[in-house]
Amino acid sequence: MPPIEEKYSSAGPAHRTNQDGIITTMSFLVDGNKYVLDCLTSVQALVPIAAEWKHLEQNCGEPYIFFQSYDWCRQWCNTFAQTGEKVLRPRIKIYTLHRNGELVMVWPLMVVRICLGLNNLTFLTEPLGQYGNIICNRQLLPIKVGNSVWNYIRKNAATDTITLDQYPRSSFLKKIIDGNGMVEKSNKHTSFLDLTAFEAWEDYRASLSRKMRKIRNQRRKKLAKQGDLNYEIYYGGSKRYRELVSLALQWKTVWLQNTGRREMVLSQDNTRKFLSLLVGTEGKADTSPNGVVLGALTLNDEPISIEIGLCLDGHYYSYLGAFEWEHRNFSPGKVQIEAAQTWAKEVGLQKFDFLGDPAEYKTAWSNSKDALESRSVPLTMRGFFYCVFWKVYLKPTLRLIFNKMNAKYRAIFLGLFRIRKTGMKDSHYSTL
Repeated sequence: MPPIEEKYSSAGPAHRTNQDGIITTMSFLVDGNKYVLDCLTSVQALVPIAAEWKHLEQNCGEPYIFFQSYDWCRQWCNTFAQTGEKVLRPRIKIYTLHRNGELVMVWPLMVVRICLGLNNLTFLTEPLGQYGNIICNRQLLPIKVGNSVWNYIRKNAATDTITLDQYPRSSFLKKIIDGNGMVEKSNKHTSFLDLTAFEAWEDYRASLSRKMRKIRNQRRKKLAKQGDLNYEIYYGGSKRYRELVSLALQWKTVWLQNTGRREMVLSQDNTRKFLSLLVGTEGKADTSPNGVVLGALTLNDEPISIEIGLCLDGHYYSYLGAFEWEHRNFSPGKVQIEAAQTWAKEVGLQKFDFLGDPAEYKTAWSNSKDALESRSVPLTMRGFFYCVFWKVYLKPTLRLIFNKMNAKYRAIFLGLFRIRKTGMKDSHYSTL
């Protein structure tokens, strides 16, 4: 990256583009510190800052940032942003902020085409990413600087809307965007098991009610009577991991179809490819696992339940669970959850996160929760109607009604209204 042209003011933009897909959008001075905001618009532009990005994500202290981590974003861009019809591809817009030459913020965004041809600026990697956030060093990033970054992005988005879904209410991101747009009218939250509350796994089991312990023991013993029951761990990058990812997606698609839920995204070959190419590493003596890990519950050496998990800075994200449909009456998924949480405690993970989608079973396996929020910011008249009538009010209401429907009627409903789509057009239209 060539030297940046030095133009500074309190908010003075200094636009510059080079061949590597890096745009310097503005540079400015605040309290004697020099800030430079860049926008990365290509996969190649991510490579030069890989070390800085990874260092920031490992040391910033912000929770819920795995879906903004370098390895996740880089692999997603390699898989989705360079394939399919060009006009329908997501346009990468990853904003980075340096303070006196040090990276203090990464905000991965993208522009996608949604319904009625509207252009929308949203978090990079949706719908596969589950939390929206920014990676930042709060100590080196005053709120007024964050406000300046947000104001620039909002005023120069050149889209119809900005939608920011499922970001933590405790995040620095919320602090800098408050007051703009409309917040979705729902009480979203993420459920998680705080593993630091217990010295050992047996202490957690002892904290459960006698009835709950009995139910879990009976469930596990019932399945164990069918044969030799084991739990195996594989890290991203291994051959067995890739094989089991494909199997998990097959099982998940069957479950979604049988329970009347949408399966458009997970059934795509690009989704399988993306998840298969992610990597993970086993924890050392003083560190917990990092990256992608897969747990498999096996019966007589054959997998019957699989969970793909994501690890970063002691935080475990229970990303995708699936089980063999023929064993559903033995509750293999719930037996697998208990095995996964036991493993997480043993290897030093601190938080076992079930992600933000509401589900009754998550309450039984959690002891804490954090509030989430979704915000829509209209930038054009068409975007205003989309945000007000669809994103903020109508879509959450329809989702609530749909989730309360009987599985049989959900399947009929989806059969009537399913639209045949392909590639990334399918992924983003189906979720937005």
